[in-house]
Amino acid sequence: MRRFAIAIALVAALGLTGCGLLDGPGPLQPQPSATGTPAPDPAATDAAPTEAPAEDAELAAFRAALEGQGVDDPEALVAAVQAAGFDRSAIERTRHLDSLGAPVTFVEIAVRQDGSCLLGQVGDGEPMAVRTSLLPEGRCLIGADTAP
Repeated sequence: MRRFAIAIALVAALGLTGCGLLDGPGPLQPQPSATGTPAPDPAATDAAPTEAPAEDAELAAFRAALEGQGVDDPEALVAAVQAAGFDRSAIERTRHLDSLGAPVTFVEIAVRQDGSCLLGQVGDGEPMAVRTSLLPEGRCLIGADTAP
């Protein structure tokens, strides 16, 4: 009798769950808009962006300075960024050894600029560089454990 009650409860639970699956369109179908017409599929639009983003010459120079750099010589990384025209006093980088003295996989480097940061990463794979906003403390990298 107990098995029969468990079987009935299981069937009822599956039945109720299945009812929720049948309500309304699925997640991949367009939802009707307020006018009753289907909303346009964003992936299907052929509209090109109206404006191409302006080329960021400083970011391009920073990214070029990171090319060919690695974690094994962080001073050469800083020197390359400085040689690209950035002020040495505005450059921050993370340490190249972890707290146990082992080499790190990636080194982050940043340049403080007027209200923004050029933030880069070198290590395994291609170097990465982006422009981002300053932290509230006026720095680019988090933590007191960054190298000058």
